[in-house]
Amino acid sequence: MDSWESSQIKEIENKLDTDIKTGLTEEEAAKRLIENGKNELPTAKVTPWWVTFLHAFVEPLQLILMFAAVISVVAPLISSPGEKLGFHEFIDFVVIMLIVIVDAVLETVQTVKARKSVDALKSLSKPKAVILREHNQKEIDASDLVVGDIVILEAGKYVPAELRIVQSADFMIDEAILTGESVPVEKTHKAIKETTILAEKTNIAFMSTFTTAGRAVGIVIGTGLNTEIGKISEAIDKNEETETPLEKKISKFGYVISCVAGLIGIFVFLLLSLVGGFEAWASYLMVAITLAIGVIPESLAAVISITLSFSTKRMANNNVIVKKLASVETLGSVNVICTDKTGTLTQNKMTVKKVIDNNRIIDSDEYLDLDKSIQKELLLKALVLPNDSITEGNERIGDPTELALVDFAELMGVDELVYRKKFERIDEIPFDSERKLMSTLNTVDKKTIAFTKGAIDQLLSICDHIMIENKVIKLTESHKHEIMRASINLSDDALRVLAFAYKEVKNNKLEEKGLTFIGAVAMIDPVRKEAVQAIEEAHAAGVEVCMITGDHAITALAIARDLGLAYDEKQVISSDKLDTMSDAELEEVIDNIRVFARVNPEHKVKIVATLQKKGYIVSMTGDGVNDAPSLSKADIGVAMGITGTDVAKQASDVILTDDNFATIMTGVNEGRNVYQKIKRAITLLMGFNLANVLSILIISLIFKISPLEATNILYINLIVESCLAIAIGMGPLDDTLMKLKPQVGKNGLLKGLILPIIKIGVLSALCSVGSFFIGMMATNTGEWNTILLDKGIINVATDNWLDQIHAIMNSSLSAIERNKLLDEYIVFGRTAMFITIVMSPLFFAHLIKISNWKASNKIKLQISKPLIYASLIALVLSIGVITIPGLNDSILGLVGYSKATSKWTSDNIWIMFVAFAISIVPFLLILMIDAIVFYSYHLSVGNWQKNQILIAEMINQDVKEQNKKRKK
Repeated sequence: MDSWESSQIKEIENKLDTDIKTGLTEEEAAKRLIENGKNELPTAKVTPWWVTFLHAFVEPLQLILMFAAVISVVAPLISSPGEKLGFHEFIDFVVIMLIVIVDAVLETVQTVKARKSVDALKSLSKPKAVILREHNQKEIDASDLVVGDIVILEAGKYVPAELRIVQSADFMIDEAILTGESVPVEKTHKAIKETTILAEKTNIAFMSTFTTAGRAVGIVIGTGLNTEIGKISEAIDKNEETETPLEKKISKFGYVISCVAGLIGIFVFLLLSLVGGFEAWASYLMVAITLAIGVIPESLAAVISITLSFSTKRMANNNVIVKKLASVETLGSVNVICTDKTGTLTQNKMTVKKVIDNNRIIDSDEYLDLDKSIQKELLLKALVLPNDSITEGNERIGDPTELALVDFAELMGVDELVYRKKFERIDEIPFDSERKLMSTLNTVDKKTIAFTKGAIDQLLSICDHIMIENKVIKLTESHKHEIMRASINLSDDALRVLAFAYKEVKNNKLEEKGLTFIGAVAMIDPVRKEAVQAIEEAHAAGVEVCMITGDHAITALAIARDLGLAYDEKQVISSDKLDTMSDAELEEVIDNIRVFARVNPEHKVKIVATLQKKGYIVSMTGDGVNDAPSLSKADIGVAMGITGTDVAKQASDVILTDDNFATIMTGVNEGRNVYQKIKRAITLLMGFNLANVLSILIISLIFKISPLEATNILYINLIVESCLAIAIGMGPLDDTLMKLKPQVGKNGLLKGLILPIIKIGVLSALCSVGSFFIGMMATNTGEWNTILLDKGIINVATDNWLDQIHAIMNSSLSAIERNKLLDEYIVFGRTAMFITIVMSPLFFAHLIKISNWKASNKIKLQISKPLIYASLIALVLSIGVITIPGLNDSILGLVGYSKATSKWTSDNIWIMFVAFAISIVPFLLILMIDAIVFYSYHLSVGNWQKNQILIAEMINQDVKEQNKKRKK
């Protein structure tokens, strides 16, 4: 690779076959444009909305649901060959497919809504460039630039390509979007030592950076993809979009559920066939299919999408925009946050923090409170008069350092525009990188006074007096030593020191000598206060924070100390050391590193990749172009919405609209709650489904007929379960989750849920089976005696329903006729069982709370209004389907009003109330079991365990105090 920064100008001219005085010829430029292509970045590929929509149908759970929908139509054809299918047989198919389509629509709408329509990288490449060709200066489209072109740069313009500076005059460039430097960098035309650190390439102007001052001429050394921003574009393209942890877990969960459903269906079919004979195989297949449908949580996909969708809306209200639904949960899984410094942890605004006054260092706030004096008034004038920056409302024009001086003066009631008008500038000596000084001559109260600002060592060399306690005295070596010592102490804390002096001039001649030293200010890009608190919250939540910056190690460590991130040099590593380390060496030490300094974009990607290799779920936050590759590489990329570049936003998964690092912790809390809510919903769905499967299996083995029809299962799964599961997703946040460490490793969705699912399933199943038998007691045995006697199934009338059902089971009827008769006979049992199954989750759903219950020995009652409303809606709907004529008997196969053998009368209405009462039993049993487990845990902690807990608390407290001391 050519080392442009270390090459002399003549060498570069020869290498590129160009001339800085005449430029390229039009013919040569056209030839190079054809050979190398236009100076453009490739447009990002956008996935069409219809592809996103169709992709939603090939998710594992969706495939299972569609398979179940098809089976629900095919099964009746198998069980009753030759019969025409009516609307009744298509109900299951229609409902399931609607669920699948709604979920696909939700995912597509969210994705399209969040997608950026403009290619961000292309938008950064500005359209025009001023060049020199064939002795003539002209303006052309930046896309037509070629290597060897001579480009003229002025303040306020974007750099149109990668340039090697060959002429410069006080030329400054803001490279924050690329290097992370918080202040503009001075550029030179002189050759420098070869370096790989972008921030140290002081004679290279990088494409898409912004010129803030001065003028320069440069030779194009790179265009399009052959620029640093082009490399970033390629790095982003190479990062393949991977599944989020939630998507991986849902996919795995889908495969597990499909296998379980299939195995249960096969097992039940074979078992019933062996017990009852293969003659009735079609009926047993229907039972097996009903059970398989019962296992599948049909509404889970929709529940997850709706839960995530509500969460993204809530996060948007809290300044967090999520571009992809599943990214919400990924935020909650994060255990390492890698963050850029400038504009993310800091304010991206230089601020005066210290003042050297009377040869001592004082806080800026303390200086503001000092009484007015001659010395303070002179410093005020020195802050704003030799200064060209302007602040007007929200508009800020000028160098960040000069703006900081104006801001400090404004805190003392000084308007820079008023002062500059009042104290007119007569003459000036502009800032020069050689002198490192700037001087102006102003009229002050009919006197002519020169004010000079600049580097403290340079300024002291032209001073012969000093003002102390409002008196001007001779400047001694002792004074200089005191001032320089104070300056070094401030520099060690990463503060930038700027000194001020003045001189009364008699002949209106501005000279930089014989000045009187007034004082100095020290400034820094300060940390955000909310970022400090957010980092404390992150640590409490078990999330480590690493700062990645382009700043020097000393500056980075000073900021890290203020943030509470790092306290020791051993926790800091610079890019020069990173370059010498192998991947294995970095992997060994990365757990102890909290600050990465002087890094390039490729270093950030390497850091993120190493952390991911160690099993961490990594979030990367940033705002610059230099952050884009790592934002794309990270498990969750978080861009700043205000100061963030379009490139960073395009590469990220999440955007913070308030540019506040603290907001990310709101996202982490939301993400953890989303995952917890999904697990609670799964507990409800799978526990409920297990209860259905066990209930159906027990009754089917006893009576060789399914107690519930497929429509019953679909109603339970899609109406009752969906209402409650969606309400769980809309419930309040559980802040105790932020006291837990994030889950590490490949933990599946079912981790920690098996026992709750079994508890709900077994208790609910026992109550449902009991309700079935109690319901059968209401069977109209008198009407059935007539039917059974007519068919010759019994010879003697009986009032015992068990005798009648056994007679039907052992009759000589064909399998199809026998099963039709059994299906009609068990209607009262089915209805009672249906009521119990439908009503029981309306109560126990409120007890499903998988949270940090070990953290406190007190139960915090948290009422979920959405869950209460959902329970009431499900209750009203269920009462409706049980009592509305036609819906209850014709569609759901329950007790109705038309059939003599199965209609509601005053003699059997008690079944409704008894079944409802039984539905409360699982709630009471679960409540009792949870209470015993909770209180036994907290009350049975032995003395040894209590001592261990106390010791752990003391150690934690000691660590906190040590950290505070180190910080001070």
